[in-house]
Amino acid sequence: MRILLALLAVAALAAGAYVLVVRDTAEPAGRVGSLTLVGDSLNVGTDPYLRDELEGWTIDARDRVGRQTWEGVEELRRLRASLAPIVVVSLGTNDGDGTEAEFRDHVAQAIGIVGPRRCLLWATVVRAGAPRDGFNAVLEDARADHPNVRLVDWASLVEREPETLAFDTVHGTPEGYARRAEETAAAVRRCPAA
Repeated sequence: MRILLALLAVAALAAGAYVLVVRDTAEPAGRVGSLTLVGDSLNVGTDPYLRDELEGWTIDARDRVGRQTWEGVEELRRLRASLAPIVVVSLGTNDGDGTEAEFRDHVAQAIGIVGPRRCLLWATVVRAGAPRDGFNAVLEDARADHPNVRLVDWASLVEREPETLAFDTVHGTPEGYARRAEETAAAVRRCPAA
């Protein structure tokens, strides 16, 4: 009987060790998922670095250089049924000055399209080397009003690390896009949908 109990104990330990090995080699829960990118040239520049940061993730990039916010909202509307659990948006840079009211309406439409069950990450806006304060205030309000809305604070990153901004004062340098991707990936991982 003692021998049988000893064999059962050894078998149980071996099974436990197997489970531990399987868990150690598997990707931690919540670390791999899928996301949809809808944005402008800043998302285009960030995309390859983001893929490095989120290795193993499925990334559906629907970005276009020069895209205005209303066009991005139309793309979100077109993709509505196929949007991933996490949606990363970079819009507002190409909108005209003095269009904050329209931007607010477009952000509200985007939030409605994405819905409350998906995580919506939106990058704050920089143009001409400075934050677009009116646009970023709209995004701050959206974050305050909707728990599924998160911001990737590109504007603060550029202020803290001005070398991340390219000579055109709109786009990132390669290092800037890499830093933007790091910040975006960190925000992605904090999403409940992740």
